[in-house]
Amino acid sequence: MPTRENYKTLLNVARKDLDFAKHGGNAENVYTEGVCYHCHQCVEKVLKAFLDYNRVNYPFIHNIEKLNADCQEIDDTFSTLNIKCSTLNNYLSDFRYVDESEILMSEMYDAIDIASFILDFVNNKIDSEDS
Repeated sequence: MPTRENYKTLLNVARKDLDFAKHGGNAENVYTEGVCYHCHQCVEKVLKAFLDYNRVNYPFIHNIEKLNADCQEIDDTFSTLNIKCSTLNNYLSDFRYVDESEILMSEMYDAIDIASFILDFVNNKIDSEDS
């Protein structure tokens, strides 16, 4: 059975990705694509942290819809995150190599809210199991 080796590190790095996104969202010259990318990265790491916490060998992929489906096999309440994961999954690579901003500020703030929600959701799952 896999051990819980990385989940705390993954959660810590996920928090840093979210902090970076929040800081970037408040910058004078906002790079909305970069902020959304870091929101995606936050959620990717937090879902992998949940899998690691539950001693599941997670795949080395970036598709958070697939990672969320893997989490649902452990806890079916992750199904409530399907639409949120689908939204963020669009920010993985679609906009990383675009010259001009194509993501609206409102979409960027939604991405920050989604990443914050999912980070809290998973933290609550792990905290409640540790209690």
